[in-house]
Amino acid sequence: MSKGLRLFDMHCDTAIQLYRIGTDFYDNDLQISLKKADVFEKYIQLAAFFTYPEHSDEEGWEVFLAALDNFKKQCAKYGVQIIKTTEELAEFDKSEEKFAVILAVEDSRILSGKLERVAELYDLGIRVATLLWGGSTCIGGSHDTDDGLTEFGKAAVREMVAVGIIPDISHASFKSTDEIMDICEEMGVSPVATHMNSYTERAHTRNLTNERYIRLTKLGGVAGISLCPPHLTDAHDKSSSNDVLRHILQYRSLHRDGVGFGCDYDGTMPPGDLSDISKLPKIAPMLKTNELTDEEISRIYYGNVFNFMTNNLPHGEK
Repeated sequence: MSKGLRLFDMHCDTAIQLYRIGTDFYDNDLQISLKKADVFEKYIQLAAFFTYPEHSDEEGWEVFLAALDNFKKQCAKYGVQIIKTTEELAEFDKSEEKFAVILAVEDSRILSGKLERVAELYDLGIRVATLLWGGSTCIGGSHDTDDGLTEFGKAAVREMVAVGIIPDISHASFKSTDEIMDICEEMGVSPVATHMNSYTERAHTRNLTNERYIRLTKLGGVAGISLCPPHLTDAHDKSSSNDVLRHILQYRSLHRDGVGFGCDYDGTMPPGDLSDISKLPKIAPMLKTNELTDEEISRIYYGNVFNFMTNNLPHGEK
């Protein structure tokens, strides 16, 4: 079933792992490599630069810069296109090229209270920003708190929208999530949930309630299904592709075109039968068994995220 299948995945930590471990993008022991991703006809990956908890905000900024430089060199080495605009995305989609990435940051506390860094991120090629990760930061409250956005956090979201960076609600508290979506609605743009599962299927603070998922899709956003076992099922030590299927079908029941993948490869220990990206085509025949058409399956793997990015990446810059 992987024959002819395209993938547009919204979250992985591979870029930062390549830097930390000092390994190679084409062939490695990580959960994502270009060699493993060769099972797909075409593959676009949102590559996130995560700031690890042991780093201060300023240390995280310096590590981000070094990891970004390393990743850009890896992409250049293997001819992986870094997509920055709607036009570049459209051209890649029609081309015979196989691999492309869109750059993201995860845990925007690396702004460290400096609003001018938002424009710096944009100039460096960042197009998606996961605002929070854990605890309360200069941005606001993460999923493990009841806090909302700080005043700086609200200003940072507005600045992201202004310069052309898409705000990501993944890891945000319920209150922060609502406030991010409020700002996006006010400014007429779409937020994204790059890697958030259904709260109905697994009542975890990292997941999206039905009401928030519906609001996200009404704002034009999409949600990516994560393979992180604690976000999939209570019995996370026994998680499998069947749990991933449940979350996809739940989201699909609320809005058919609002769900994609945000696997979190190289940022989690996925279910054993989805141990690396080469195993992800396994979900396709399971969707087919649940009476989804080939077109619907293609939209979940690729089309829904492609359409979202087409509508939300900036225009015109080369």
